[in-house]
Amino acid sequence: MNELQRQAYLSSLGIESYMPRWHLPSAPISVGSVLPAALVSSVIVIEEVAPKDGSDKGQQNSKDVTFSPTLLDSLINTEKPASSNPPTMNAASILQQLEEKKAPAIQPFSLSIWRPTPGFLIIDARNSHLALPTELLLGNILRTYLRATPFSLNEEVMRWPMIENRFVSRTADDARNELQTWLAVENELRPINQLWLMGENSANYFLPKNSVWADFCWQKSGLDNSAIQATILPSLINLLQQPQQKVKLWACL
Repeated sequence: MNELQRQAYLSSLGIESYMPRWHLPSAPISVGSVLPAALVSSVIVIEEVAPKDGSDKGQQNSKDVTFSPTLLDSLINTEKPASSNPPTMNAASILQQLEEKKAPAIQPFSLSIWRPTPGFLIIDARNSHLALPTELLLGNILRTYLRATPFSLNEEVMRWPMIENRFVSRTADDARNELQTWLAVENELRPINQLWLMGENSANYFLPKNSVWADFCWQKSGLDNSAIQATILPSLINLLQQPQQKVKLWACL
């Protein structure tokens, strides 16, 4: 590497000199570092002087090239932009910053999934506390929508988080990343030609981030990080609780 950079790193670590003692089995052969030619003229040259007692022991007239710490510091500092002193940090301030940056966790939820015909995928927001005939309503909708096309309704329940681990974060971004990855894999295994996202809890994690579900309801929309087009609809529970929305449902379909 650049010799000046190497000296700067060693100086920052508080190491005056470094020489490898062993050659690791998988390591490349060490090569001596050469000072760039453009900087040779800037290096201080120190000449060794003979002792005053007149002895010729160790007398040398040759010139040894050495590095001056002052010169290295000046060269390095001229390349670095001036920076203000960092604020004083302590454990309390670090913990406070972590709490402020930590995204709020969301409660676990589940989704209902149907594949009535090949290439047709329906994802609905699920509420296990309400005993409502959601599957019966969906069968009536598909019977009218698909007409003579035969279909099957085998509900699959997908729970999030998919892996129960209390040490893993459970933020909205985590749910979005996990569900979008699942949809991409699902599209690879069984290409999706038609997709219904029913319910706010179902569509929020597939639509672009910070999207408002009400702005996309009753229309087709592109999904986040995906080329799939989805029809955004209210959940089956909402359709049962508010039957007047069926008029908009038929107009949309």
